[in-house]
Amino acid sequence: MRKGIVLSYNHVVKYGFIKDLNGQKIRFYNEGDLIIFIVGDLVQFAIGVIKNRACAVNVIVACRSRNKVKRDN
Repeated sequence: MRKGIVLSYNHVVKYGFIKDLNGQKIRFYNEGDLIIFIVGDLVQFAIGVIKNRACAVNVIVACRSRNKVKRDN
């Protein structure tokens, strides 16, 4: 499993971006209603293909963010 930090997440469309530990930005879709991601959350995920694009799949929260995280785009 890879690790990264949630850069952005839109809870309405259940779509966001993760920045992995290599600095790569990866999109993800939240298929379930049980988890709401917060910017700054440390997550674990695998890489899969959705709509012919690489995406993070099986995303789970490893550590919940408590403070605002400064992110470099």
